[in-house]
Amino acid sequence: MNDDPHDPADASGTELSRREFVALSVAAGLATGTSPARADRPVVDKEVSIRMPDGTCDAAFFHPASGTHPGVLVWTDAFGLRPSFREIGRRLAAEGYAVLVPNPFWRVAKAPVYESAANVDFQDPATRAKLVDVHQS
Repeated sequence: MNDDPHDPADASGTELSRREFVALSVAAGLATGTSPARADRPVVDKEVSIRMPDGTCDAAFFHPASGTHPGVLVWTDAFGLRPSFREIGRRLAAEGYAVLVPNPFWRVAKAPVYESAANVDFQDPATRAKLVDVHQS
């Protein structure tokens, strides 16, 4: 019998190899990351206004239809509150969270400033001007 616990020649049938462990980990991650929102929990979707010292911030608020739930603040990327972030809020609410997604550019424009980040043309002068205006607020 070999006393070295790291010797692959002495591995018992109940241990996983590194390759098997990684394969199972990836499969588990994919299975949990691609699950659809739970259809059995109705979600309320509201447009809200948050009074700030220098104006009013528009935001989207999602929560399950009944009960109290832990809160989540979803901060958007550089393109702000748009349909894809609303979907993130709905999915989290369907899982049992109260979710607020504020418009980070509320001082410049109401959401959505961009409908999608997929087609933003950084070479377009009008787009660059819009980005500068939004990000200097």
